[in-house]
Amino acid sequence: MLLHRFILKSALVLLLGAGQLSGAASSDDAATTLRSSVEEVLSIAYSGHANETLAARVRPALEKCFAFDIVTRQAMGPGWRQFSTTEQKRVTDLFSELMIRTYSGRVVGTQRPKIVFGSPVATASDRCEIPTRVTTSSSNEPIAVAYRMIKLPAGWRIYDVLIEGVSFVANYRAQFDELIQKGGAVAAIRTLEAKLAQPVPSNS
Repeated sequence: MLLHRFILKSALVLLLGAGQLSGAASSDDAATTLRSSVEEVLSIAYSGHANETLAARVRPALEKCFAFDIVTRQAMGPGWRQFSTTEQKRVTDLFSELMIRTYSGRVVGTQRPKIVFGSPVATASDRCEIPTRVTTSSSNEPIAVAYRMIKLPAGWRIYDVLIEGVSFVANYRAQFDELIQKGGAVAAIRTLEAKLAQPVPSNS
C-alpha cells in the first residue's frame, strides 16, 4: 500500500514538473518567434527602399506575426457577433490597416530603434506576455511595449500590444462599444475609413 502511494506521488510530481517545463519551453518559443518577427520588420523597414510608406513596407511581415482576426474581434467587443460575414471581413481589413499604421509609427519610427526584450510571462497554457523596452531617436526615455501572444495551430501570434501600459485592443474597444451599439457595423466601417483617410506621416 505504501509502495503504491509512493508510485502515485512520484508520478504526480513528474507530471507537474513536465508541465512546468513544457510551459517554460512554450514561452521560450513565443519569445523566439517575437524576436524573429520584430527583427524581420525592422530589417524590411530600414532596407533602404523608400518608394513605399513605412506601413506599406512592413505590412507583409506584420501580417505573418499578428492574429489580426482575433485583434479585431476583441477590439469590436460584443457587437462583433451582430456583423454579417461580409461586414466582419471589411472591418478586419480596415482595422488591420489601422493597427499596422499605428504600430509602424509608434514602435518602428523613422530611425531604427533599439529594443531590449524581457522575459516572457505565461498568462495561460496558450498565452503569454513579453515586455520590451524601445528606445528611438525621438524619445529621451525608453518606451515600454508589451506583446500579448497566443499559441495557434500555425504558431505563436501577437493578439495585443500595450504601449506604456495602454492596450491597443482595450483602447479601441472603449471607442467602438458605444459606436456599434448605436450604428452597428456601418458606423464602425465609416469610422475606420475616416481614420484611414487621414494623411499618413512620411516615414520613408
